[in-house]
Amino acid sequence: MTPALLARLDALWAAHLHCQPADLRSQNTLIFDDPNRTGAIVCLLSGTCVIAAAPLAAAALRLSVGTRTPAQAFEPGRLREAVAGFNLALFGPNAVLAATPKAEARNQICWVESGLPGDQLQQAATVADGIPMISIPMRLRLDRLAADQCGFRLYAAVIHLGEVTYP
Repeated sequence: MTPALLARLDALWAAHLHCQPADLRSQNTLIFDDPNRTGAIVCLLSGTCVIAAAPLAAAALRLSVGTRTPAQAFEPGRLREAVAGFNLALFGPNAVLAATPKAEARNQICWVESGLPGDQLQQAATVADGIPMISIPMRLRLDRLAADQCGFRLYAAVIHLGEVTYP
């Protein structure tokens, strides 16, 4: 992934997570309140764990995983335990991958359906009118391999607590 593409993605994801693009590469565990959420999104990006959560869930997460290393904070068991009192289902972890967009693509994310056969996945990435991204459950290794073969590269690992939202 080129530095220019990474900078574009970081700007889009930072807006979704209510943080600054530099926060995504800080090598820390960062937790942000988001009053518009009912759950949380937990992202692991190159050694940084960024969490955007509803304020009460964010407070609970700060107490439980806020002082942990990014890798420890991203552990599903720790996250599930941290929000046990909130009745939030855990979804993931998912691999979120991006492909190089065509030159004239708009500066927005264009989500590609996961589970497509390789030729259809390649076609979807080629015709995307933005930055092609795909979210694939980590347990689906063959789907991840197909995405890799179509030029998608890992951007982040993501776990959702309660709601499932993407930029």
